[in-house]
Amino acid sequence: MRYVREALGDPDIEVEIENVQRWSASAEYAERFGDGRTLLAGDAGHVMPPTGGFGGNTGVQDGYDLAWKLAYVLDGRAGARLLATYDEERRPVGAFTTEQAYTRYVLRLDPALGKDNLMPIVEEATVELGYRYRSDAIATEPGDDGVQWEDPRAPSGRPGFRAPHLPITFGAARSTIDLFGRDFVVLAGTEGDAWCAAAGPAGSAAGVEVEAIRVDESVDPSGRFAALYGIGAGGATLVRPDGFVSWRASESRPDPAAELAGALRAALALDE
Repeated sequence: MRYVREALGDPDIEVEIENVQRWSASAEYAERFGDGRTLLAGDAGHVMPPTGGFGGNTGVQDGYDLAWKLAYVLDGRAGARLLATYDEERRPVGAFTTEQAYTRYVLRLDPALGKDNLMPIVEEATVELGYRYRSDAIATEPGDDGVQWEDPRAPSGRPGFRAPHLPITFGAARSTIDLFGRDFVVLAGTEGDAWCAAAGPAGSAAGVEVEAIRVDESVDPSGRFAALYGIGAGGATLVRPDGFVSWRASESRPDPAAELAGALRAALALDE
């Protein structure tokens, strides 16, 4: 009773307990997230202690990764192999997040479980927003260091990570994040006209819609876009419908149409 009153902030409130049930903390994750037409998401794929508050968020993230892939595969815009990337991308994140929740549970609530082999604690914002996807649908850049997460407050714009937030003016004051959610988006630097011109034909060839935006001074008065996204003035980045970077070019290329077409085909698992 005392705990309920403390939580509600009223020492005199009437509280009636109707039922008491035991609950067992668990930290487990599936060996695979897909088998044929069966795909796991949320608690079906990973069960974790509440320490950290990661469980619900991780389930929503599963659904967000899976939903656009299902839609694209079912209506023929992507190859069936794209669904296999759901396991490749989300299972490691589920395992990582479960281990983070378990470490917090042991250290905060039950040290008797033993501290050997615990994963070192990673800061909460990084666990929830700084994880990285790796799959056949995500480009790997030369010299990649293999890092699995980063501080979302200091984003790199690298393929596999969330496209960074940047305040912009595009019809109205908004964030770059507002540009994502339905189609693929190409964001190009101030000298990236060739990338923007190539986006439409590349999308048509792949059978998908691609929006192209040259982020010039009128869109980005701060002039931070190129540095934030890790490209030069002549570079471009390709962002998936779920807001994750799938490919980027740090500078202009001799054949931007071919570059983008290849990046899109890889992102859609069309080269099977």
